Amino acid sequence: MHARLNRIDATSERVDDAARRAEEILLPMLRGLDGFQGFTVLADRSTGTQVAISYWESEDAMRASEEAVRQPRKDAVEAAGGQPDAVIVERYEVLLHV
Repeated sequence: MHARLNRIDATSERVDDAARRAEEILLPMLRGLDGFQGFTVLADRSTGTQVAISYWESEDAMRASEEAVRQPRKDAVEAAGGQPDAVIVERYEVLLHV
């Protein structure tokens, strides 16, 4: 399994809006992509920092989803009050998931 982590510095006032958007818009879109395995969204309400992690059955599936998530990621960052060019995107192999 592989994971893509997206970290943004957004505004704490928009944490709930960002969570709602992730559930209502991002999650259904991700579920439609081949190899999608799961999705986690984390937030620090005191700073507004948000982290979204998507899980993929393979590195190939994760890489194949890159273009499909590019615009939704940008839209989500803007809705959360973050700067689209300041998103940190990292990719990992998942070694343990329980």
